[in-house]
Amino acid sequence: MLEQLRRGARYLDLRVGGKKNSTLVDDTIIVHGMLKGAPFPSILEEIDQFLTDNPGEFLIIEIITDKNKHGMSNQQLHDVLQLISSTFNHMMISQEDIDWFKLNSVTLGQISEKKKNALILINDGWTNFTHDGKYYDFSTIAKDFGCHNHAHYMKNKWHNTKCAQTLLQSNESFLADGCSDSDKFMNNQFVMTPQPPKGVGDSIAMLLGVTSLRPVSLARELYRKDYLETFIRDNADNRWNIVLLDFIDLCPLLIRFLIGLNSSKQLKVKEAFVKSKDGSIKLDRTDIVNKLKRRSSSLYLLDFKKDLDLSLDEGTLHLKAQFHGEDVDDHIIPFNKDTEYLLCDM
Repeated sequence: MLEQLRRGARYLDLRVGGKKNSTLVDDTIIVHGMLKGAPFPSILEEIDQFLTDNPGEFLIIEIITDKNKHGMSNQQLHDVLQLISSTFNHMMISQEDIDWFKLNSVTLGQISEKKKNALILINDGWTNFTHDGKYYDFSTIAKDFGCHNHAHYMKNKWHNTKCAQTLLQSNESFLADGCSDSDKFMNNQFVMTPQPPKGVGDSIAMLLGVTSLRPVSLARELYRKDYLETFIRDNADNRWNIVLLDFIDLCPLLIRFLIGLNSSKQLKVKEAFVKSKDGSIKLDRTDIVNKLKRRSSSLYLLDFKKDLDLSLDEGTLHLKAQFHGEDVDDHIIPFNKDTEYLLCDM
């Protein structure tokens, strides 16, 4: 978890379950379907460590539990909520903060001024239980533990597909349908979902290793060269709030690009030209490069030959660029058919 946060993750989707016949908070674990992961308390410790080391960061943490599949006792439900509250304490958006924490108007600057670092969201699996004679619903939990109803702040859609093209199309429709919901985060889930084999053909393909139910195998299909990156870049001006990805170590430049899109510093490309490898050809590409900027803050080149309209397979790109209020820098980028390049403010 700590490594994911260091790589740029700022939204966490945590699924929590309990061990059979236990009432101890230390026996709660991260779960996903049939898979079981690390103890939940240790995950909270890593998140707390990250926020302690980086007091200017803000995280959205959605914590889900399913009473039917991974049931926890009332004692565990209460004690886990108490552990969440005591871990983040003054750092979390509390019930008292709701008066100023309005999603259609609040800024990161205001959040930083208030010294808040986390918004904790929960689903209804945590609610409607009794502990020591007290009944806990969303309202009581928000007041006592600072954990809020995810439906009030978040709009999600599980696309439930292992087809990369269907996943992108479904996300595009989801974003378009929710563009008027300015009072909620839009959570675009770019997560491939394993599907059980259908018929003999699918079973044989799995046995031969042609297909796989392993989540990382599906993720590699989505992260094949330039596929997801091109989609995000081409739609960069849309209202991206939260982008949910698996295995973010497989797409480090994309993570940096998404963060860079939110920079307030304007990127200005003063000059851009390409030289062939032997230096015999020099081509001005200033206008093309400026058109490739996204939100006026980030330049993401995925295929130099295609993006810069070149007949060259390799050469060198020379940029003179500056971010608002900063000095002009020279960037010299040797490229070939596999080169990707990102220029943004981090």
